[in-house]
Amino acid sequence: MKGIHLIVAVLALSLFGIVSGDLGLFRGLPLETRRVIGLTEFGANLAIAIYGAVVFHRLAWSAYLVLSVAGLVLVSAATPIVAVWLALKLL
Repeated sequence: MKGIHLIVAVLALSLFGIVSGDLGLFRGLPLETRRVIGLTEFGANLAIAIYGAVVFHRLAWSAYLVLSVAGLVLVSAATPIVAVWLALKLL
């Protein structure tokens, strides 16, 4: 049952990323501060994915980890859910 807590944490991080991006919550902050916020969110997402891969479903959380890194590299998104959201907004 603890695995569900990781999924809820990922969904919360994704919701934070989507809402803060769409509402422009950090638009008035300096670029360095926004970068630190984004990288902190990505770091938390990586920590969740690594913990899930070690403790729970190794294959599923490893795939999520790979998708997280791909989302960061391709569209600068902290989570794969935010990456899909951004890709859909661009289409």
